[in-house]
Amino acid sequence: MEHPTPTRPPVPLRKWLWNSYVRAALVPLLLIELSFVGLYWGTSRVVYDRGAQAVTNLATDALTDTAQREASVIARRLDKIAAVTSIFADETARALTTPGDTTPQEKARYAQSPDGSFYTTRDAGPDTGSAAVFYSGVVPVGEAERQKVWRTVKLDPLMVSIARTDPLIQQLYFNTHDSYNRIYPYFDVLDIYAPKMDIPSYNFYYEADATHNPDRKVVWTESYVDPAGSGWMVSAIAPSYSPDRLEAVAGIDVTISAIVDQVLNLDLQGDSYAILVSRDGTILALPPKGEADFGVSELLTHGYEEAIKQDTFKPGEFNILRRADLAEIANALQSSPAGHQKLDLGRPMIAAWSTIPGPDWKLVVLSSEASILTEATSLREQLALVSKLMLGGLVLFYLLFFAFLWRRSLGMSARVARPLAEIEANMLRISDGGRIAARPAYEVAELQTVGDHLVSMGTRLDTANRAKANFLSAMSHELRTPLNAILGFSELLEMAQGERLDADHMKQIKAISRAGWHLLQLVEGVIDLSRIEQDEIRLAMQPIDPMPVLRDARDAVLPAIGDRKISVTLAKQTDALPQVLADQGVLGRILTHLLSNAVKYNRDGGSVRVEYDLSDPATLAINVVDSGTGIAPELQSRVFTPFDRLGHENSAISGTGIGLAICKRLAELTGCTLSFTSESDKGSVFTLRIPRA
Repeated sequence: MEHPTPTRPPVPLRKWLWNSYVRAALVPLLLIELSFVGLYWGTSRVVYDRGAQAVTNLATDALTDTAQREASVIARRLDKIAAVTSIFADETARALTTPGDTTPQEKARYAQSPDGSFYTTRDAGPDTGSAAVFYSGVVPVGEAERQKVWRTVKLDPLMVSIARTDPLIQQLYFNTHDSYNRIYPYFDVLDIYAPKMDIPSYNFYYEADATHNPDRKVVWTESYVDPAGSGWMVSAIAPSYSPDRLEAVAGIDVTISAIVDQVLNLDLQGDSYAILVSRDGTILALPPKGEADFGVSELLTHGYEEAIKQDTFKPGEFNILRRADLAEIANALQSSPAGHQKLDLGRPMIAAWSTIPGPDWKLVVLSSEASILTEATSLREQLALVSKLMLGGLVLFYLLFFAFLWRRSLGMSARVARPLAEIEANMLRISDGGRIAARPAYEVAELQTVGDHLVSMGTRLDTANRAKANFLSAMSHELRTPLNAILGFSELLEMAQGERLDADHMKQIKAISRAGWHLLQLVEGVIDLSRIEQDEIRLAMQPIDPMPVLRDARDAVLPAIGDRKISVTLAKQTDALPQVLADQGVLGRILTHLLSNAVKYNRDGGSVRVEYDLSDPATLAINVVDSGTGIAPELQSRVFTPFDRLGHENSAISGTGIGLAICKRLAELTGCTLSFTSESDKGSVFTLRIPRA
C-alpha cells in the first residue's frame, strides 16, 4: 500500500507533543479567555461612545445657553441705545419744524468758509457742552439755512445728557437732507469733512431713508473704523420726518470695544471661547484662544494702529464669508439665526450661536470636542488600564501554564525518544554497512515491532550492499573510456611542450579554454549569487567620484571589442559629476558588466554611449545606451532572471545568463536602482541610479 507524500517536513517528537498540547488544550482555552477580554473591551467601547455622546449633548446645550444668554445681555444694552436714538430722532424732527432762535454768543461761534460751508469755529466750553456744526457748501447757505441751525441749538443739552447715560455712546449727530450736520462732542469739522460734502449720499443717511427703511424704525449700520480714531464703531440711526418729507437722520455712534471686551472676557471652561461676527461676516471679537483656529491675530490687540491706516474696514481674512477655508462655519451661521453644529477648524469643534437683534451680529461660542470629552476620555483611559492589567495577568498565567506543560512534554518525549534514538543509531549502523549485534528489547510493543523489522531490514540491506558493490565495479569500467579521452587531450598538450602547435591542436586548446572559461564564469556567478543571498557581501560605502570608475569600466571592456569596430564613449560633461555614495568595487563591477553586455549584444560597427542625468537632486542617473539588437517585448520581463539567456542559448554569443541578475541584486544591495528600456532592432538603454553623497 502506497502512503501519500507529506506536504510538510516532519518535526521532532518534543515539538510534536508540544503542538498537540497547544492544539488540544491551550488554543481552545486561550480563545475562550480572549473572547471574554474582547467582550469586555467591546462593552467598554459602547459605554464610552454612549457616555461621550451624552457629554457632547450636555456640552452643546451649555454652549447654546451661553450663546443665547450673552447675546441677550448685549442685545439689551443695544436696545436701550436704539430706544434713545428713536427719542433723539423725534426731538430732532420737532426742533427742525419748530420756529426758534438762539443767543448772540452762540451765533458768534459760527463762520462761513470761502468754499461756502457754514461751520463752528470753537467749542462753547467743557462746562456748557456744545455740538459742532457743519453745513456743507454743496448747497448755498443763506439766511433760511442759518435759521435751521439756530432752531436746533436747543438740542445740544439733550445730546449731552444722552451721551452721559451710557459709556458705549461715543457721539451723537443728525444729518439733514440738505447736508447740515450737527454732532456732539465737539471737534474741528474742517479737519475732517470735505467743504462740499454731499451728506445724504453716505450710508449714515440713506440707510434710514424711505427706500431703505420704509418702517421708519431704528436701523444699525455695519461696523467701521472711526475716522477720528475712536476705534471700531457701529451706528444706530433713525429718520426724523416732518409732515411733508424726511427732514433728517439722527444717529448715535457706539464703540464696539466695550462689547468686544465683554465677549473676550467670557469665563468659559477648558479651551472654549466666544467670537463676535457682524452681519456682513466680519469677525469683530476674537480672543487669543481662537486665533490659531481662524488663522488671524485680532486687530484690537495686534497692530491696530497700523491696520487702520490702510482701510476703514478689517482686512479680508477677518471676513468668514470671503474665506474658502471657513465656508463650513459661514454656511452654518447663515443657515439660521440660532443653533449649534459640529465643525472642522483644523480640529473637531462644536459651535453654538445666537443672533443679537438690531445690528444682527452673531455671538458664536466654540469648544473643541477633545476639551468636551476630557472627563470621558479620562474614564476611558482608566478602563483601558484595567483592560491592560487583565491582559497582563492573563499573559502571566499562560506563561506559567505553558512552562508547566513544556516540562510535561519534555518528560513524555524523553520516555519515547530514548528507544527511538536507539532505533536511529541502529539505522545509522546499518547505513554505514554495519550489523545490529542483538535483537533489541523495548517496553512499548509498537517500538519492539519496529526494532524487529529493523533487524530484518539490516539483513536484507547487507545482501543489497553486495549487489551494489558489483554494480559499481561494472560502472567504473564504463567510465574508463571518457576518462581516457580527457587524459588523451592532456597528453597531447604535454607532447606539444616546446613545439609550435598546428591549427588542430590550437583549435582543441581554444575549445578547452573556452569551455573552462565558460565553466569558470558559471561557477563564479553561482558563488556570487550565493554570497548575495546569504548576505556575505561586505560593503565599503563612501562618497566617491563616479568618473574614474566609469573610465576604468570602459577600459576594461575595450579588449572584448576585437575587430568588431564598436565605439565606446563617455559623454562630455562641462561640470564635474556630483559625488555618489557607493562601494567603489561594486559600482565598478556593475558598470563593467553593463558596458560588456552593451558590447557583446551590439552590431559590428555599432556604438555604446554613456550619458548622465542630473535632473534628480537626490540621485545621479548613468545611462548605458547601445545600438544593438534590443530585447523583444515578450522577453523583457525575464531580463533579470538568473540563467535565462533570452533565446541566446544556441547563438555564437557566449554567456551564462547570470550577469544582469547579479548586477540587479548588487545595485539593490548598495541603495541603487537598475532599470532599462529597449526596442527590438533599435537598441537598449540601461539606467543605473546612484544616491548622491
